Amino acid sequence: MSPVPTHPASSALGHALLIAGDRWNLQITRAVFGGAERFAQLREELGISDAVLSHRLGRLIEDGILDAHPYSTAPPRNEYRLTDLGEDLWLTFIALWNWDRHWAPWARPTTQLRHRTCGHLITAVFGCGGCQAIGVTARDVRTEVDAPLLIDVADRRSRRTAKADAPGMDSSSVLADRWSTFLLAAALEGNRRFGDFQDRLGSISPVTLTDRLAYFVDNDMLIRTPIVDGARRQEYRTTPKSLDFFPVFAALNAWAARHLTEDGRSGLTIVHSAGEHLLEPRYTCNACNAVLRRADTEFSRPTAAGPASS
Repeated sequence: MSPVPTHPASSALGHALLIAGDRWNLQITRAVFGGAERFAQLREELGISDAVLSHRLGRLIEDGILDAHPYSTAPPRNEYRLTDLGEDLWLTFIALWNWDRHWAPWARPTTQLRHRTCGHLITAVFGCGGCQAIGVTARDVRTEVDAPLLIDVADRRSRRTAKADAPGMDSSSVLADRWSTFLLAAALEGNRRFGDFQDRLGSISPVTLTDRLAYFVDNDMLIRTPIVDGARRQEYRTTPKSLDFFPVFAALNAWAARHLTEDGRSGLTIVHSAGEHLLEPRYTCNACNAVLRRADTEFSRPTAAGPASS
């Protein structure tokens, strides 16, 4: 296992969200998963500037997600490969791909998921490895907060606002802004009122919180409802679109517990209500029902002859 990096987040989940809450981090890691390992390949595939790409690669190496492997000394050139820590993010990327497939099909219209074991192009089905249940949703679990999500926000990562990106919300734009990432995590934990979000998110300013809440309302991730009929005070409730993002956070939370803490506690406990045990995120194949594993899955693009049926 790669060394546990140190960052100012006050929980392992908070640390994981700091890593994931950046559009370029996600796109670079996704591209490396897809086989683009060299600087020029990443620059061409992502349409990213040299300066931004160099900065994000440095961050991902510092976070233990990527390693640099020299392949040329004159001039010096590196290949960027996933570490064990980075490879274990594959379940989170399955969850992100699933969400895009349903809610933002324009984001990656040609990307398909193949299960090598049965040979089919598939849909991954979220479930719990602890009890072998399939089709587990956010409504089938309850959460127990063990540590503050974020207190110290001195981290110097990119703070781009998701609204600055292209029209339409895909999974990358959900996680493109740090505060948006933490806000959605807090909403999925069951926080509903403005003051609850302020308490959960630490030093977020009222202006920033108002802005991010409005962004999620505008994109159908949250809805405003009166706290009581006719009252001026409102609360923010999750929608099917935001609830479907739950597997992303469940996978990221489990990854944080495995890799970013010494005691295996991420700061958020997710309990599968059926059986009252810890949720163990996993995906199964909708074609053969086998449990999906990193070595047996691949993202691919359709051939000229068209995709195989699943």
